[in-house]
Amino acid sequence: MSTPTSERATQFAGALAAYVRDLADFQIYATIDGDYDHIGATVADAILQANRRYVSFVAPRVRRILDRFPSQRTTTDTLKILRTVPTFDFLRLNDPARAMRFEAVLALFMHEGVDTEAELRDWLRHSDGATKLRTIQGIGPKTADYFKILVGIPESAIDRHLLGFLLMAGIGPVGYEEAQAIINATADLMGVGRAHFDHSIWQYMSRRAHAARGTNSSAAAVVAACKAN
Repeated sequence: MSTPTSERATQFAGALAAYVRDLADFQIYATIDGDYDHIGATVADAILQANRRYVSFVAPRVRRILDRFPSQRTTTDTLKILRTVPTFDFLRLNDPARAMRFEAVLALFMHEGVDTEAELRDWLRHSDGATKLRTIQGIGPKTADYFKILVGIPESAIDRHLLGFLLMAGIGPVGYEEAQAIINATADLMGVGRAHFDHSIWQYMSRRAHAARGTNSSAAAVVAACKAN
């Protein structure tokens, strides 16, 4: 049975798909990050990404973990590493809250019998795993859904970029659940992977923000030069 949220999502999906098709500079990305087959890298990516620049901050740290510990891919392996390598060093991060969150996720996985990335994928897909993740302080619906994306589950993780994109399309304001239903329904309608559509919107909005910052910087430089003269 359809729900009011799913019915509204279906109604909005056509409008959002048309809006996307009318954007000459909107690009659908064929590849996204994730599918590391490495619990340490996956958890690090998920815990580090909130409110951080992905390309310059998160990606290098994830790559460092993959390069430094290429064979230690399981939850058990990662916990063994942390017996001798401090979490701060493993993540290359001096942030006690994120370090504790990283350790709490690993402890939850051990308690739940989630050792490999394949087991994590099944746990997130077929159980209340995402709900259990959200019991950890600092993990909300967006991060829980981002875990799903990282292990290859077709999902979107709603953040300010995606909410802003919906507003640009004349949709909203809407809450997390409805925004996700609209994004997913639009992806399905367009024949695009949900996570890939999420990433494509994120990239589009990031480019807009970067361009706006560049314009503002140029304007400020002009003003400063005029004042100097």
